[in-house]
Amino acid sequence: MDQFLLERSAKTLEEVVSQYLLDDAEVESLSYTLSKLIADARAGKIVSPVEWGDVPGAYSFTEGGLRKYSDLEKAYAEFKIEVSGGESPFLRSLRSESGGKGD
Repeated sequence: MDQFLLERSAKTLEEVVSQYLLDDAEVESLSYTLSKLIADARAGKIVSPVEWGDVPGAYSFTEGGLRKYSDLEKAYAEFKIEVSGGESPFLRSLRSESGGKGD
């Protein structure tokens, strides 16, 4: 796990969440469910990967209404990748084939 990337992705997610927090109850719920994980990541307390399925919030994007916030979805995805151990070699190769960092 790259602690720098994990902390940076947690900070970015927190910043993007704060943009929508007051306007959308679903974002508020996401913020609440992720708050401890984000705080632990920012404090450097996560030293081993969290299981992919144990990172809360995915349902809000796949079945809920948060898909409308593309910047939030991107920040969430980056955080989930980092907190679950970082990019796999397969994901890294997909990103290099697409010519960027998932943009």
